[in-house]
Amino acid sequence: MKILSNKGRVGHEDQATWLVRAAVALLVVGVAACSPGKPVTKVPTTSTSSTITTTTTKPATKPAPTPHIMVVMMENKSLSEVIGQSDQPYTNSLARNYGLATESYAYGHPSLPNYLDIVSGSNQGVTDDNPPSSHSFPNMQTLADQLAAAGISEKAYAENLPTNPISNAGEYAVRHFPWEYFPKTKMPVADASSLVPDLNSVTPPSFVWYTPNLIDDEHDGTVQQGDEFLSSFIPQVQATNWYKVGGQIIITWDESDTDITAISDGQTGGGHVPTIVVSNMLKTHPQQEATPVDTAGILRSIEDAYGLSHLGEAANTANGSIDSLLNSALVAGG
Repeated sequence: MKILSNKGRVGHEDQATWLVRAAVALLVVGVAACSPGKPVTKVPTTSTSSTITTTTTKPATKPAPTPHIMVVMMENKSLSEVIGQSDQPYTNSLARNYGLATESYAYGHPSLPNYLDIVSGSNQGVTDDNPPSSHSFPNMQTLADQLAAAGISEKAYAENLPTNPISNAGEYAVRHFPWEYFPKTKMPVADASSLVPDLNSVTPPSFVWYTPNLIDDEHDGTVQQGDEFLSSFIPQVQATNWYKVGGQIIITWDESDTDITAISDGQTGGGHVPTIVVSNMLKTHPQQEATPVDTAGILRSIEDAYGLSHLGEAANTANGSIDSLLNSALVAGG
């Protein structure tokens, strides 16, 4: 038997040892690769971009204020008897410093047909001044009914209003207080003494009717007495909260006692009368309106201001309007 030398034996042992060590190293590496380690947090490869949505909120629209309109009816004077007359300084200051309809005409003669016309758009066939016991229109619609249907507050005031307002009493004339001719009217009525407190209340009426007594309206009183009444009454109204938030006062005369002219040439009417509109906006921008208008046309403008339909003759544009004078006040907001 051939015996290997030590030298050859060592060489083989080194080679074997190397192979063993290599195998162990590989085994360790494999085990390390296969054994669970610390979890790896994956970073998403897809980036998500955030979208900023901007919402534009429109300011809340403030509802338009309900107009504040008052009608004051004076008596039996033509435009030439009032405008430009030095014995009526206050009335002329209103016409000069606010608004004046220079071509305003009454419906007819006598008084009552004009009062019926301005609240219902018709004289209802009446041609006299008889009381409600002679003339009653329970089924006729009036401005008061329109306002009530629209949810608009209203109230009518009369100086020296008696307990029974369907009859004349002292300086109160029922023919100058038209609501009593419409027994189903929605118009609340009160004595004039409650006007200013009502206009300063938390819930004043939006529409106001005012009938002066026979002295103050110039029927039995002089033009100077009428001027004195207006010089006291108008400032009182202007001092109220009602007026300060857009109040407008229409002062018109029921008929002229000196002529029978009408809105159209060749027709018979109640004559050429003054119609004055007082408001804060008109005080800033006084104006005159020369477009012809009659009693039904004034009703038309009141209905326009409140967004109502037109009653009777108010629907006829031939009767004109004072929209420019009232709209000037409405533009002011108030």
